[in-house]
Amino acid sequence: MRWIVCLLTAGIVAESPAFAQFTNEAATTKAESVLENLRVGKTADVVKELDSKLSQELPADRLQAVWPGLLKQFGAFKSIAERRVGLMDARQAVELFLVFEKETIVQRIVFDQEGRIAGLVYRPTSLAVLPANK
Repeated sequence: MRWIVCLLTAGIVAESPAFAQFTNEAATTKAESVLENLRVGKTADVVKELDSKLSQELPADRLQAVWPGLLKQFGAFKSIAERRVGLMDARQAVELFLVFEKETIVQRIVFDQEGRIAGLVYRPTSLAVLPANK
């Protein structure tokens, strides 16, 4: 199977978890908003949410190609099957399990201390890292 792996992640450095984090609900809502903006072509709205390092590494034109690439490879988007929230390298992270016609994949977003997007990646479900919700 051919995978388009869209690794769009800035260097994530372990920091003290003492910073103010989103609630799990707020982080999930923001991750779903990013997904929706990508789906409807509002990449400029996503770019505004990137932290300074990721915004340099991920220009709008590169980000615009992500969703069409996923659709081409996996078929039509169906739904979000599962949501996972937790810490990753002392940062808030959300994994959304995205169901497409041909396959289910994970969208992982990692937020920095200010709630900006420090990492965005699409992976096979076998590479999900956050524990399932209880």
